[in-house]
Amino acid sequence: MSLDSFNKKKDEEMKENYQATLDDKKKQSSVDFISKISRKESERKRSVTFSITESQLKKMDKKARENGFKNRSEFLASIIDAI
Repeated sequence: MSLDSFNKKKDEEMKENYQATLDDKKKQSSVDFISKISRKESERKRSVTFSITESQLKKMDKKARENGFKNRSEFLASIIDAI
């Protein structure tokens, strides 16, 4: 396991989520919880090829790690989804 897999921001979010779950004031019934889950439609992924510069690739890698993404592909997909 590399040290890149540790992310302070993600750890804090996880801690807050656990705390919210344990907090009696925020406790929900399981029916309410399940009804709020929305399933994202699964879409087939397709491999594509495009060209970018080395410096652009390094920037994308750095930003992906800083923002808790597994890899640059996941980061790029998230950017495209936000458009």
